[in-house]
Amino acid sequence: MSEDTNQATLRDSLRVLRSSRWVIVVMTLLLAGIAAGLSLSQEKTYVATASVSFLEENRSNAEAGLPATPSQTAAQLAAEGATTMLSNDVLRRARTQLEAAGQLNDHYPRLDELRGMLATSVDATSALVAVQASAGDPKFAAALANEVANGAVTIRKNVERKRFGRLADRVERQYTKLRDESAASRDRNESGSRTDFALASLLDRISTLRTLSLTAAPARLADSATVPPAPASPKPARSTLFGGLMGLLLGVGLAFVRSSLDRRLRDANEIREALDLPVVGWVRAEALGNAACVPNGRDPMADQDVESFRILRTNLEFLDVDHPIKKILVTSPQPAEGKSTVAASLASAHAVAGKRTLLVECDLRRPCLPERMSINRSPGLSDYLAGVAAMADIVQTVELIQPQVGVNGAGKAGADHDGTIADARAATETELKAGELVVIAAGSRTNRPAELLDSKRFHEFLDEVDDAYDIVVIDTPPLLAVSDPLAIVPLVDAIVLCIRADQTTRDQARAVKQALAQLPERTTAVVVTGLEVGRESDYGYYSHAYYGEDTKGAKTTKKRGKAAKR
Repeated sequence: MSEDTNQATLRDSLRVLRSSRWVIVVMTLLLAGIAAGLSLSQEKTYVATASVSFLEENRSNAEAGLPATPSQTAAQLAAEGATTMLSNDVLRRARTQLEAAGQLNDHYPRLDELRGMLATSVDATSALVAVQASAGDPKFAAALANEVANGAVTIRKNVERKRFGRLADRVERQYTKLRDESAASRDRNESGSRTDFALASLLDRISTLRTLSLTAAPARLADSATVPPAPASPKPARSTLFGGLMGLLLGVGLAFVRSSLDRRLRDANEIREALDLPVVGWVRAEALGNAACVPNGRDPMADQDVESFRILRTNLEFLDVDHPIKKILVTSPQPAEGKSTVAASLASAHAVAGKRTLLVECDLRRPCLPERMSINRSPGLSDYLAGVAAMADIVQTVELIQPQVGVNGAGKAGADHDGTIADARAATETELKAGELVVIAAGSRTNRPAELLDSKRFHEFLDEVDDAYDIVVIDTPPLLAVSDPLAIVPLVDAIVLCIRADQTTRDQARAVKQALAQLPERTTAVVVTGLEVGRESDYGYYSHAYYGEDTKGAKTTKKRGKAAKR
């Protein structure tokens, strides 16, 4: 995997986390709060631990003169000891002792209740068994652990000592029998030296077994339980931290699942890959709904946004140097993707650069340029195509605000001409100066926009304005919404496709690509619109990070961004 791919993957991951940061924060705080609430609602539990060491039987057997071959491993001995600790005999004895000490108060628990308070753990290498007692009272927990441990030691001692007592009784019977036989031999004057030695050995074994029946200790208390100073559970801090961590992981997982299910194109890289078209410009979300260099009563467009349209103008000039682009169609897959903003601002950028520029509003269904550019809506293109208005009636000029210069301009109708395209050209050459933009609005509402735009008169109109102006920018309806743009595409030199980040879907991009493939091939490029502040990688040098909050227009762009239009 290349370094660029790694960087792209990391950038995409950070974008997913940033876009879903509130989901992650909410999930983290929610699970942390739930964990803290559950922890605080639980009753406090104290845990006390006592340890018992169990010894092997062969040690006592060796002391008693019995075979000392090990019959149990340390692990087996510890497991047997753990079982002994939870036996009914041990629990019954512990309950009696606790009752005698006044530890049970008014509650006399059943054996299974006591067993539920206990847990054992074994050390297989040392035959050490630990018993843990859990209770709401720390003193009772310590007393219960100690009584269970002491009970296991006592019972194990009693069992072992009884075993040695039985062995002593058996050896004594052997001794009595041998002694009687020895006495009979002496009566017959037989030698009894061997018998005397055997009797002495038996007496010695009897003495040892009697001693072990009183002192044998196959189990001993290794550690006594002490009163725990703090509860073992709940631990609110730990539970809150764990809950927050789980919420963070869950939030991150939900963010990536949401991103994988989201069909929207997020940034310029995804848009470029989905459409396989060059990206020639970027437009911030704050600039949508406005027009560059147009005095329309609104706050002027921020300098970095005006510069983005200068860059777009330059990129289009170099898009196809062998075939200069004059007629530019601006459209988008769906409404509210910034096509009208791009069309008006691109035309303004050409006009400010000193080119004779015409902006034609061919969106006869939902026109918006008159409001944005402070011009008359009618008469306009629909009136001209319907034959009820002349060319001079529909041509309006807008005096633009020169960059860095705040002058006020107003739209004015070009009604001084006699209605011929020659007069429009003459007006351009004599009256139109750098910084003025010629605009033709959509005109009066019509119920047959597709027919008007596909008419012979519209074809002738485009041929005439092509001769009169250096640049003709055509604002059309969305490509997937209506069929109007399909009739205009064959008549233009280039198509500027506006794709709004975080809104246009992959399916829409695929549909646009298929639609364009069915039409005559034209130079096509993409403008990414709706970029949010902070995506410097998508906005290049003129990013918000380089301008800061005090840049001209930046203080008022947030409220304009919320009302962004087509």
